[in-house]
Amino acid sequence: MAVADGASEQAPAEVKQSNRLLFRNRDYTGWWIGATVSEYGTALSTVAYPLLILFVTGSSTSAGVVAAAESIGGLITMLIGGALADRVSRRALLLASPLVQAAVVSTVAVAVLTGHVYVSHVAVVGLIQGLVGGLSGGADFAALRRVVPEEMLPNAFALAQGRTWAIRLAGPSSGGLLFGVARWLPFLGDAVSFLASALGVLLIRKPLGPDPDEHADERESILASIAGGFRYIRSNAYLRFLTIWTGLENCLINGLLILVIVLIHSRHGSATLIGAVSSLGAVGGLIGASVSSRIAKRIPGRPLVIAVSWIMVAATVGIALVPNPWAIGALIALMFVLIAPLNVVFGTYEVRMIPDALMGRVSSAISFGASSVRWLGPLSAGTLASVFSPSVATLVFAGVQAAVAMSTFIASGLHVLGRPIDEVTANA
Repeated sequence: MAVADGASEQAPAEVKQSNRLLFRNRDYTGWWIGATVSEYGTALSTVAYPLLILFVTGSSTSAGVVAAAESIGGLITMLIGGALADRVSRRALLLASPLVQAAVVSTVAVAVLTGHVYVSHVAVVGLIQGLVGGLSGGADFAALRRVVPEEMLPNAFALAQGRTWAIRLAGPSSGGLLFGVARWLPFLGDAVSFLASALGVLLIRKPLGPDPDEHADERESILASIAGGFRYIRSNAYLRFLTIWTGLENCLINGLLILVIVLIHSRHGSATLIGAVSSLGAVGGLIGASVSSRIAKRIPGRPLVIAVSWIMVAATVGIALVPNPWAIGALIALMFVLIAPLNVVFGTYEVRMIPDALMGRVSSAISFGASSVRWLGPLSAGTLASVFSPSVATLVFAGVQAAVAMSTFIASGLHVLGRPIDEVTANA
């Protein structure tokens, strides 16, 4: 049975009408505006951070360390954040996080302006961003469920994917361009974007929870709440698969994106060229988001996962071997065409399976698993590129991706994607 039997049977006109209804919801619109500006700011700095380190030190290893720092920080606090989201004000968590991140990112802009850029400082800033983001991550996912009616969740996830890929299209090229104009500009833009995120939360009027009757048992410790999230995942074959598969793919994709930057830089590509090529990957994601409903309707869930995994293998080999930067960008775009609709399917099934009272800790436990080895991707990519060469390092990543693709043939958790989404309910 195809994923689309439950994921989306809406005609294009019905999808547009549902999207219009979403944006008539003031709470959703406030959340949307804040999240959009914040994502754009983050996209500016995603390219600017490794570029800054490469231009200051010339070390791909140092660039990998800086890129990995934020992931490590998020990993440290993510589970605690999920437990907190089920017992303290989610609104407070979502307000405090961007304010702290705005403050720390602004120090990088000051360091660049004054000519005192140090790898240790930039890495610590990334680490703090990750620590704070991890504390608020569980609240973000739970708050979205409060703001969006259940029947509109597929539309909300599709819109979020479209927004994300549109920003990834414009953000890296803008970041590379701003970096070329003045190296401090992308970091100032990122700091301002976090303030917009806080404003978006302030515009939400609906209670974000947790409700009094949903508070975690006050006698239950934070560690016990965290353990409860993992127990829920362990009891669900689909959530187990989702956690492991996304963890491995996040590691590989984040490392691959660093390798693309290093590959083009090693061939004397400019910052503007690197940003533009990175943006080409977002073209594929944007196309994938725009046709996510149609793809999900025509391709069953399990074959879709298998296809995406093997496309990643072929594209990674191509990136290692093709000499033209624009061809590299085209291969990244090809990879992301199917990743976007796959994310819509994954997210919709996940949110329907988890009870609201457990949403923070379970979603954070899934994110923890999905992020647990993300930091290893940029770090190993930079190290392999330094020891061998960027091309050899990329081929090593292709080999690991092939092993992940092979595992999808035996994953029992994928079979749940054959059930219509309307039949998927949360089990306490």
